[in-house]
Amino acid sequence: MSPLAARKAEKLGYKNVKVLHAGLPAWKKAGHIVVSNIAGLENYNKTEASYILIDLRPAKLAEQGHIPKAVAMAEGGFDKMKEQFPKHMAAPIILYNQDGALASAEEAFKKLSDWGYKQVSVLSGGFLAWEKAGKQIAKGPAESKITYVRKLQPGEVDVAAFNQVVTKPVAEVLILDVRTPKEATDGILPNALNIPMEELEQRLAEVPKGKTLLVHCATGIRAEMAYNVLKKAGYDAKYVKAKVEFDPEKKGKYTIKE
Repeated sequence: MSPLAARKAEKLGYKNVKVLHAGLPAWKKAGHIVVSNIAGLENYNKTEASYILIDLRPAKLAEQGHIPKAVAMAEGGFDKMKEQFPKHMAAPIILYNQDGALASAEEAFKKLSDWGYKQVSVLSGGFLAWEKAGKQIAKGPAESKITYVRKLQPGEVDVAAFNQVVTKPVAEVLILDVRTPKEATDGILPNALNIPMEELEQRLAEVPKGKTLLVHCATGIRAEMAYNVLKKAGYDAKYVKAKVEFDPEKKGKYTIKE
């Protein structure tokens, strides 16, 4: 939960509200499992975004019913499927088992995370939650091969286009950095404006209109949240899903990559 969301929760009457200031990137870095929900999975379908859905259950159970577009786990595990996974390490990968038990999905989650995939999650409640929600169920064998084609989501720009604006600034384009002030002390991109995501709604007056805004954070998660805030407020904004890192020992040194 962000500080902004925490304040909203407190206004609604919640008393014991906690904030993980380091956010999801730190949670992932610590090796904890990330959970997704049914609404998030449906949103990928609505926006026609690319993702990979893996059914971790035995093949016979998957044949009785599985989530559409799911790929069956190979009998030999992910090592047998490694060549099928995309080179795009930010590809969203959703794993699901029968009941959403994290213990039974932990090994698979850790394997893909160790391979370097940044957006791995386990579907909360698993197949049973999907079925209970009355969602569509496919019968027969699940898919046997992964097919992934990288598609930009609404409002997203690719890393190459973002890098071009960073190296060759355009007067009509402003880079908006929504990382925290502490993160910004390690460095900031040339000509960028830093307004933390949790302060953005209160500081919209500081964001000039009449320009295209390119939003970034450290991973793309907060950048997408900021994009939605800006779009709602009538700004011409786009965001980049990229790992943006600064070298605190060498001011001005940074890397931007998927």
